[in-house]
Parts: sequence; structure tokens; C-alpha cells
Amino acid sequence: MTTTTNRTKNLAPLIILLLSLALLIPGITQPLITLQASLSHQALVETGKTLVEQQDMHPAMKSMASQFLGSLRVNGDSLVYDKTRSILGTAQDLWQFGYRFVAILILVFSVVIPAIKSILLIAACFSRSSGILLKANAVLSKWSMSDVFAMGVIIALLAANAASSESAAVNFNAQLHNGFYWFVAYCLLSSAGSQLLTRNSYEVN
Repeated sequence: MTTTTNRTKNLAPLIILLLSLALLIPGITQPLITLQASLSHQALVETGKTLVEQQDMHPAMKSMASQFLGSLRVNGDSLVYDKTRSILGTAQDLWQFGYRFVAILILVFSVVIPAIKSILLIAACFSRSSGILLKANAVLSKWSMSDVFAMGVIIALLAANAASSESAAVNFNAQLHNGFYWFVAYCLLSSAGSQLLTRNSYEVN
């Protein structure tokens, strides 16, 4: 009777954990963020004017060049960098560029460990010795970087947008995509399911 009651109490965290595991898949495979860098034509002209003023040349030539560049009004930007990547795509790029250790770290801490954690928690919903599985999950949680990774993406987004200005020669822009929101949803649901399952375990004991 007790076993049946425990399984009934664990039904809610089980559903939450299964849903979180399902969200992890698009969270690591779908596009996460787009980083763009554009070159301002007018800013290049202003930079050229500054360089001319710094050159050691005849004053008349310098004045003519400065006046010419100062009178130029060039509109538009040129896109010089445009990358859209998922978590797996980022790890793949790092691997191809020779940063294999970093790629492995991303895969282990942001993909493998979160998946193992979810599997342990789901197994704990059916196991009589759920305490052992919950302790193993607690140990893995200290090594998981899913929450840190999500916050890192937010910081990168804010930093990229803050670095852009009308006077800058190179403007940066960052845009979040569905993969980020899937991944954040996984983090939230996984944490909620873990806490609910742990609370149920304490109540039983």
C-alpha cells in the first residue's frame, strides 16, 4: 500500500521531469543565439579623417583631405559577421577550430550531466531506494552548468547589445532564438521536479 501511495505522490514530479527531459532535446539542438557584427560606412569615414589628421604630411594636403572626408556622408552598414548556433553547434565549431577540450566541457556539463540528472530523477520516481538516486543527483548538480550556461547567454546578449552605438565602427547585435527558451524551460522544470521529488522523499522518511 505504501509503495502505491509513493508512486501516486511521485506522479506529479514524474510528469514534470519527463517534460523537462523532452525540452532538453530542442534546447540543445535548436538555434540558441545569433551574433552579428556590422561595419558602419560613416564611422569608417570618420576613422579615416582621424588617421589623416594624425599623419605627418603637408598642411595644405592634410586640410584638403580632412575637408573632403568631413564632407562625405555615407549611409548604410556592411554585415561582416553573422552566426547562428545551438549548444551542439557551438561545441561542433569549437571542435573544428581545435578547441576540443572546451567543446568536450560544453558537451559534458551542458548536455551529458543534465541528461543523466533527469534520468536519475525519473528512476527515483519508481525506485524504493530513491534516497540514493537523489543523493547522486545532488552530487551531479554541483557539476552541472545548465543554469550557469543560461545566465552566460543572457550576459552575452546584453554585452553585445551594449557594445553597439551609432559612433562605433563595428556594431554588435545578439538575438535569442527558440533553443534558448527551450533550454531555460528545461532548467526550470528540472529544478521544480527535483525539489518536489525530494520533498516527497522526506515526507515518506
